[in-house]
Amino acid sequence: MAKKIKSVKVLHFDESTEEGARIQQASIFIEIEGEKPKLIQGTQVLKGDVNGNHTINYTIFDGKNIGKATYSINTMEKNKNDSKLKIVGISEGKACCGNSKPIDTTLVVSNKTYSSNDPSIQCDICQALVKEICEELADGIPSDEICADVCVAGAGDICLLFVETLIGYLICLSICASLCALAIEEITDYGCSVGAEYICQKVGVC
Repeated sequence: MAKKIKSVKVLHFDESTEEGARIQQASIFIEIEGEKPKLIQGTQVLKGDVNGNHTINYTIFDGKNIGKATYSINTMEKNKNDSKLKIVGISEGKACCGNSKPIDTTLVVSNKTYSSNDPSIQCDICQALVKEICEELADGIPSDEICADVCVAGAGDICLLFVETLIGYLICLSICASLCALAIEEITDYGCSVGAEYICQKVGVC
């Protein structure tokens, strides 16, 4: 039985500028059924041109482990609602970002920025997950392997879609596995043809 996400709260968020870098810090409290509540703290340092070449450094602490990640990002195309990004990087540590696989991928990501009390982030993560799950099912990947595949860093890491927004990235890393398992349960019942929004309504996040 997949574990339900009981609550996601942003306890603290601030942003500052220092020597040409944008620094964001956030603390997020997550409650998942049958697990101890988690307090995730993260810092994002962005340097360079957000509309061109820039780097993002993450430091994430989950109460036990520290994780770090460095991403070199080239904005190849920017539209009204989304941007095409070339992302190259690597992560280290268990607190975030998977298992130190080098990342080299091109993604289309939403330009949406998430405020500290925006509940739509769970819906957006869920819909991105459902699309990825359905693609993997179509490729014959067993359903019990999919969540590890899409929630652990690598070329298919779903959370890279939220890498430019600290709150979105932290929440995605924290709830990806639980949300993925819940989505697979609903996809098993309803199939992929009903669409991501319907599946995520059934999960209870949209």
